[in-house]
Amino acid sequence: MANKEYSTREITILWKPEKCIHSGICVKTLPKVYNPQEKPWIKLENASTEELINQVAKCPSGALSIKQDHQMLIKIEREDNGRKGRFVIYDNDEFAGEMTYVWAGTSKFIIDHTGVEGSFSGRGLGKQLVMKAVEYARNNTLKILPLCPFAKKVFDKEVGIQDVRA
Repeated sequence: MANKEYSTREITILWKPEKCIHSGICVKTLPKVYNPQEKPWIKLENASTEELINQVAKCPSGALSIKQDHQMLIKIEREDNGRKGRFVIYDNDEFAGEMTYVWAGTSKFIIDHTGVEGSFSGRGLGKQLVMKAVEYARNNTLKILPLCPFAKKVFDKEVGIQDVRA
């Protein structure tokens, strides 16, 4: 299947159908946006840009991603030296923020800081960093201890991510 793009004036969501294995999360969280019974099944106009960004951040399979302003692409990379690491988020290849962690043994890491540059605040990028760490933990059978107040808040609010909490 070919990738599909769904756009508003502010945001474009890229959907990779071959990676999509958890569409139920989308349907339950934003049923007015995601309705597999209709064509097109994604109707971005039924939610705010912030709601859409938050939803895409919850996609555990990576089937959904965001292009903002039709030109900007969000990218998250992980760096790790065996003792500590970080997830770095870029907006159109510009550094937008990071979430740092330290290893506590071989099966657990501690999130100790999440920060987003001021010009990128309010767009859900910090939450995307935390959710990327959750995805990484799930894929590698790891546990996370969220000591960072922001990460702890995300863990306390998000349904379905407690499986990786230490």
